[in-house]
Amino acid sequence: MAQRLRIGILGAAGIARKNVAAIQNDYSLCQVTAIASRSQEKANRFVEEHCRSANVTIFAGETAYQELVSSSLIDAVYIPLPTSMHKEWVIKALHSGKHVLIEKPVTTNMADFKEMQELAQKLQKYLLDGTMFVHHPRTKTLLHHIKDTAVFGKVLRINSDFTFLGGDDFFSNNVRIRNDCDPLGCVGDLSWYSIRMALLVMTQAGRTATKVKVTSFKLNASDVPIDVTGMVYFSPTTNEEERRNEEEQEYAGLLAFHCSFLQPLQQRVEIHGSKQTATITDFVIPRKGSDSFELRSQALTDCDEFVEDTIETKTVVEDIKAAQEVYMWRHLSETCRIMELPKSTKAASSDIDVLSVAQEMACMSYQTQLIAIAVMDSIREEGREIHLKSKN
Repeated sequence: MAQRLRIGILGAAGIARKNVAAIQNDYSLCQVTAIASRSQEKANRFVEEHCRSANVTIFAGETAYQELVSSSLIDAVYIPLPTSMHKEWVIKALHSGKHVLIEKPVTTNMADFKEMQELAQKLQKYLLDGTMFVHHPRTKTLLHHIKDTAVFGKVLRINSDFTFLGGDDFFSNNVRIRNDCDPLGCVGDLSWYSIRMALLVMTQAGRTATKVKVTSFKLNASDVPIDVTGMVYFSPTTNEEERRNEEEQEYAGLLAFHCSFLQPLQQRVEIHGSKQTATITDFVIPRKGSDSFELRSQALTDCDEFVEDTIETKTVVEDIKAAQEVYMWRHLSETCRIMELPKSTKAASSDIDVLSVAQEMACMSYQTQLIAIAVMDSIREEGREIHLKSKN
């Protein structure tokens, strides 16, 4: 493998722009080597507008995608195509010996997801979904704080909203509301992030997702969800002492989420512990320079007056200031480098740590997809409760 992970971009979609910018950041340890598009003109324009290097190979025409995934010029493929095309090109890329970073949702059903993930494991290639905020130092700092139960208390509940207001052009032309492209609609595009954050927090707290229930939803004319409210229920903690206490209180964990293409932008998560509440108002796409989250500890007197109102802003200290996508691509590069080492090479402890994180990422990706599909099942069954154990 070259010193920098060589990336091929499959398609010249607008969503690829921020990732191309991130790849070209020196800290990413990656470089854009090739791009494929069925339109020569579109590919030329994309490279001219977004690629710093003039040495980007362009594959164009009907066979462009296959030529790119088969090319010896690249080590990994970035796939920002519509969800309905993911399985075909992930499998072809893996069979061609390439690692893959794929936009979310990974696919439209669990059978396809399992097939892709099992193939990646068999071929010893990394299949990473593009959930960028998990790589942000702020997210890691937040999880570290929540882990301190003496300060934060037991994790009880998460409220999360991710919405944006789609305009006329969005509802006329965007692939995210087309059944033949992205049938999961706002569930796959937006609630994915709320689900992933909840999994990160609840798994760390010893809870596992058990069931899903949609409480309200709106579909477009193609039966694609464009507004959904729902709940994901989690088990009591696996800590024996805490579990006994929670069972006595009959309280388990809960994610309440709302995702929508019909409301103004909101990307908020509130994580409620028994002692503190942590809030981030830009948890998916951070505002420029955003590197903090808020902690609150409040109480009321019997007369409904504040007896305590403690607000703390926790700021993340970063050695490197970079967009969360840059951290994601660096993670991919470091992981792929280690996976490509000869089996006879003794693994360093740092290498083992990187591979352990990669395994956790794969597990989280599976669980996120599983819950997203369960949300879709609940929608199709008019809000019926879907038990996740039956999905295994």
